[in-house]
Amino acid sequence: MFGLTERAVPPTRLAEAMAVATSALVGGQALSVAVTGRLTESYGPRAAFAVVSTAAALTFVIALTARTTTHAARAGHAPHARVPDDPARTASRGDRG
Repeated sequence: MFGLTERAVPPTRLAEAMAVATSALVGGQALSVAVTGRLTESYGPRAAFAVVSTAAALTFVIALTARTTTHAARAGHAPHARVPDDPARTASRGDRG
């Protein structure tokens, strides 16, 4: 989740996005535990597992379709930091063969 957030958000908003993602993760876990606990008590573990599996599948579909491009995919943005090669080091590596 955090890796996807990092790729989807501009670097200037990354701290805020991570804070929101962390809060959403904790809130989602609390809600899911409450709902599946009630389902397990009322209908047994199969019902709770079915709801959790359906929610995971729905989340996966939303993640695939909701945002077609990432911030990193835009022109001029690399997904990871790029360190330029040191010309002297590159030449010495090439000499070693």
